[in-house]
Amino acid sequence: MAFTPSEKAQHMTQTPFLSSFRTIWSGGYYEGDPTDPMTPSGYGIFGYHSSLYLIYRCCIKPFITPDTTVLEIGPGRGAWTKSVADLGAKQVFAVDVVDPEYAGFWQYVGRRPNIQHIVVDDCSLHDVSDNSIDYFFSFGCFCHIKPDMNIAYINALASKMRSGSHGFLMVADYDKFNACVGDVQGRSIWRAFTNKKFAAVRTAWRASLTLFHDKFVQRPLDKTEPDSTDAGAWFHFGTIAACRALEAAGFKIVEADMDICHRDPVIHFQKR
Repeated sequence: MAFTPSEKAQHMTQTPFLSSFRTIWSGGYYEGDPTDPMTPSGYGIFGYHSSLYLIYRCCIKPFITPDTTVLEIGPGRGAWTKSVADLGAKQVFAVDVVDPEYAGFWQYVGRRPNIQHIVVDDCSLHDVSDNSIDYFFSFGCFCHIKPDMNIAYINALASKMRSGSHGFLMVADYDKFNACVGDVQGRSIWRAFTNKKFAAVRTAWRASLTLFHDKFVQRPLDKTEPDSTDAGAWFHFGTIAACRALEAAGFKIVEADMDICHRDPVIHFQKR
């Protein structure tokens, strides 16, 4: 096919420019390994995101619409609740054992007609209507309750969620936790300073890590230790056990671990 005069002129302009790319990156342009969550990149210290932000972007924002009715268990002060409400969810049920005034929930979230805070003393979810929930979220809650309570909440949740609805659940998994705290240099901000120009920062970080190791790095957790009676203690449930409980309750596992948090699993599931 013959070029028109204008196409020929455009071709003559584009060809030298595009040809210049053939020799500027020997071995091919390579930004970094996209499957490595802590890979260094051309973005340097600006190439990393907070796990909380990633969870918001991947697990919350794509699933909330003006027609979504949300159930959250364990909102605390309401950081996740506020993010959901700000996206315009139709209705949000925030279930907690903590009084909202004590938690500063309303002060942080603000009184809104589409948010209902429910104080409970068991895992039955009896104050939430059956077949009413389009989306479920819980982060930083199930890790603080015993495995049998995790299962009780999951079983109760099954009747509350509509078919096709999505849920995201963080649980305590000592194996993932220990793998994380045992690999500080591989799974921490340390990797941001691998470039030679950050040598001084890396040296200072290493010295601080040595001096203040117990403040920076949590100790490994032992599944053989007896359950703690301390308020706020962690209880190992595990990703495998949690997925089995969800499947037994009638949920489909979409992803056993979203792997957007180095320390803790976030399970994506869907009501059949």
